Amino acid sequence: MGRGTPFSSLLVTVGLIAAATAAGACLSAAGLQQATVVVTYVLSVIGVALLTPGGSWCIAAAALSVLAFNFFFAAPTLSLEALDPAMPGTFAVMFVVALVAGRLAARLRAEAREAQDARARSQALLALRGELQDCADVDAVIGVMARCTARTLRRSMAWYPVADGAAALGPQRAYPLEPGGTVVDERQVALLALANRAPAGATTASLGAASGLYLPFGSDRRPLGVIALAPASDLAPEDVDLWRSACGVSALAAERLLALEERERAAVRARDERTRADLLRSISHDLRTPLTSIIGNADVLLEASDALDGARRRALLESVRDDASWLRATVENLLTVTRLEEGGVRPQADAELVDDLVEEALRHAARDDAHEVRFEAPDEPLLVRADPALVVQALVNLVNNAVSHTPAGCRVTVSAERAGEVVELRVADDGPGIPDAEKDLVFDPFRTAGATLPDGTRSVGLGLTVCRAVARAHGGTISVRDRAPHGSVFSLTLPAEEVPNV
Repeated sequence: MGRGTPFSSLLVTVGLIAAATAAGACLSAAGLQQATVVVTYVLSVIGVALLTPGGSWCIAAAALSVLAFNFFFAAPTLSLEALDPAMPGTFAVMFVVALVAGRLAARLRAEAREAQDARARSQALLALRGELQDCADVDAVIGVMARCTARTLRRSMAWYPVADGAAALGPQRAYPLEPGGTVVDERQVALLALANRAPAGATTASLGAASGLYLPFGSDRRPLGVIALAPASDLAPEDVDLWRSACGVSALAAERLLALEERERAAVRARDERTRADLLRSISHDLRTPLTSIIGNADVLLEASDALDGARRRALLESVRDDASWLRATVENLLTVTRLEEGGVRPQADAELVDDLVEEALRHAARDDAHEVRFEAPDEPLLVRADPALVVQALVNLVNNAVSHTPAGCRVTVSAERAGEVVELRVADDGPGIPDAEKDLVFDPFRTAGATLPDGTRSVGLGLTVCRAVARAHGGTISVRDRAPHGSVFSLTLPAEEVPNV
């Protein structure tokens, strides 16, 4: 009511003076001194100061109080004449006291209101900071800012993102207060705010006739856009300050998110650089050995073929073939993992019989007389929806990995089992196993469990990475766990396909 209309303020003033007069009449009837009546009028002026805009209403209330006291309580009563020569001085003191008391009350009310408004602004900013913590990108920050604007100021908002390297602004994104509403598009004002890196529009000296208030959003070094509040010409200065503070808090949150994104991109670039370095190191180290062997064996066959017996020539040719096969498998693994992880290859999935996939993989897997590799076929036929070429390559890598990383005499077992909506393909060995600290690392590229392989053979460390890429491409998983009493079990899951009824 302190911000009411003049008519309501008049009613409050007249009503309080009338109430003070009635109270004074009661006090006089009770035989109390006139000083107590004066106090009631002073209290009425204080009430006017608290319930009206104050200022002129306090002066009017003080004057009416003096007149009412003179008319109703000073002899002769019901007359504005004063018989006592001291009464004019009393009236003057009464007027001054009532006016000062009213002004003090009005000031206290204003300070209390300012404190309340400041507390409300602080709570609004705290709520805004809390909402900004859940934002994942700049668009989410702008959305939170728009909701805060509508909730706190009951105003619409517009957003102009930067374009063309911060030299221009993109299309307006309107956030109207009412659903289906519109926000006036004052692009020239927004461009001025961006160019000057300073506020423009309503309440400013730059194009102050505009409807909205436009603020550059972001730092001077890296502007993100221009944010607009519309309409803003009728806003109180403290509301404008609140909105500017909210924009500053939101801009800091947006810059923090961008800094985190840049840090993540830098981390990805650093990881990619490490991967390239590992690849080059692995290629230069591990591929040099088979190439040298192939060249050396070819030179021997070319220069001393007649001096070699049939068994020696066959051994050299088998060595060339094994080295060439290893190089081809390495190149295939490298191409497969690169294409799968970059999305260049999509699995050509179809219903496939697990037994056929495993048997095909065992025909291509590395076999030696020192290891026993066998397939424990499931009791019932199992179907999976998968790309047969990719799954066979993954199984070959799992079997080769088990043979390469276990000493002679170990057994490698391939099995399959239905587990709900997936089929689990397992490759188990009874070798020394994998330390717990390395279980999460064996699927990373260019890593092998242990420093060297038990048989001294080479390994680039891409086989298990290919298996992981194949599993992810099919929506499955791959994991490794210990086998009792010793050894490891690699589990590859693929989507199960129902066996049709015959």
